[in-house]
Amino acid sequence: MNNQDEAVSGAELVARAAALVPALRMRARAAEENGRIPEETVDDLKAAGLFRAVVPKRFAGYEVDFKYIPQIFRELGRGCTSTAWAMGFLIYHNFQFAHFSERAQEDAWGGRGYTMAPGQVMPSGLAVPVDGGFQLSGRWGYATGIQHGDWMLLSAPVENGDIHRFFLPVSEFTILDTWHVAAMRATGSHDVTLENVFVPEHRSIRVADLRAGKAPGMALNTGPLWRVPLLTLMCFGAVGPLLGAAEAMLELVAEILATKVGAYTGAKMQNVMPARIRLANNKARLDATRGLFDAKIQMISDRVNDGGTLSSEERAEMRLVVSYIARESRAMVDELALMAGSRATFLDSPIQRFQRDINSLAGHAIFEFDHTADLYGGVMMGANFPDNAMI
Repeated sequence: MNNQDEAVSGAELVARAAALVPALRMRARAAEENGRIPEETVDDLKAAGLFRAVVPKRFAGYEVDFKYIPQIFRELGRGCTSTAWAMGFLIYHNFQFAHFSERAQEDAWGGRGYTMAPGQVMPSGLAVPVDGGFQLSGRWGYATGIQHGDWMLLSAPVENGDIHRFFLPVSEFTILDTWHVAAMRATGSHDVTLENVFVPEHRSIRVADLRAGKAPGMALNTGPLWRVPLLTLMCFGAVGPLLGAAEAMLELVAEILATKVGAYTGAKMQNVMPARIRLANNKARLDATRGLFDAKIQMISDRVNDGGTLSSEERAEMRLVVSYIARESRAMVDELALMAGSRATFLDSPIQRFQRDINSLAGHAIFEFDHTADLYGGVMMGANFPDNAMI
């Protein structure tokens, strides 16, 4: 099924992710209680070839069209939000390795043809230039998926003030037991530390070059996928699990309402007009949100397949779209959970887990709606981009 010499389409990978949904739902409670993704799930994703989706074909990857990548995480999100989030990171972080030098890409992919690399975005610590590379020390938070990783990506300032992106073996890190949370427990997003660890020069690139698509690996990886801006790919990948969770909630709550009887009225919800209206409204709202998601990732795929890329204005718009989808997904999940009633609050119900997880994820900085709306609203009025705009 995952023969690395066999070409696999993006549509097939999405279908394989969808086929895992029942198993992911079945394992979700144990994953949460154990604070990590079950090894059976990791093995299933490997067998499905999902870790090769964002790896260049010259390393036996599938290098699928961009439009399929967020759909993989949306499908996984219908099963387990933590799995979709954590494993999604490990899948689409392969995109970043394509920007490093050829030697670095050999380090990452030369063995099994993909890597499983957690990554931290915000710069921390300090990188001191030394002969042949850097000496790196510091602490980085939220290392999602660290229990399953082989390499880890992180950013750190160099003494001259420049910010570099590095990758190191996970074995070099001390993993701190910091992830004690009310939701998304299975992601295992613990803090990590390094103390005077050497990183060779070839495992470093400037963050500015990475974000601008001008890193050395771009001379080697020239297909359409690599023309997608880094943050655009990451943001749509990140929001896929939230939309998938909203789809799962609609499905699960509709099943409950089909047989639910009001405790005090004795009325079948199936016959209660307000309940039917609210359910139908959420279906239309979900379809509209999914339509926006599908349309934008199709537009991006069409653009890069035609040899182009996104303008700064379009990249800002994509940040707005992703934040909007996250906000709508959370609103639908909350309303649907309320409609399900008290039976949805028991620990063996996936409904309460989806609700907690989505409420937690919607607060992630990448989905901060006011910031992205303010940025894009300014663009609509002709304002200049801030120098540090995260687009």
